[in-house]
Amino acid sequence: MFATINKEKYHSKVAGIFNDESTAHSAKETLIDYGHFTERHINIITPHDNDAGHKIEPETHAIGKLISQSHFLFGSIGFLFGLLLASLLSSVGPTFAQSSPMLTHMALAIIGIFLGFIIAGVISLRPDHDPLINDAIEATQQNKWALIVQVEESGDRQRARQLLQPIAVSVSETY
Repeated sequence: MFATINKEKYHSKVAGIFNDESTAHSAKETLIDYGHFTERHINIITPHDNDAGHKIEPETHAIGKLISQSHFLFGSIGFLFGLLLASLLSSVGPTFAQSSPMLTHMALAIIGIFLGFIIAGVISLRPDHDPLINDAIEATQQNKWALIVQVEESGDRQRARQLLQPIAVSVSETY
């Protein structure tokens, strides 16, 4: 279900941190020549780059869609589940649920919506991106260069990591 609501083209990223510009550009050429990545997959972030956020997460529109669609979808599912549970409790449940079915339906529908929103929040939070983003931003603040590779598949991510590992100061990735 996650794959159908996540409209990002590149689900994973690999970041390499470099001490200087020439090493970063050399790594980019290595990725293009040996990793078979294209220019559009690779972004170099210069020290104190004002556009670093966009270079790290270029698909902000798709991320926004993921957040809104997942909250709508899981909120709706939670609402319906709450109503279904309330109907069940109102018909064969405890006396308090049977004596006030309207309140039972309202309460469980609201709880269902909130639980759906919590699940949607967990899906759209993407905590695996935090270390990569923090590493790249901190590196550029320390006058280092960061190279971000946008990858579509797990094999691409592993290949980019293997090519960057020997020449980068550090490498981080998302899943």
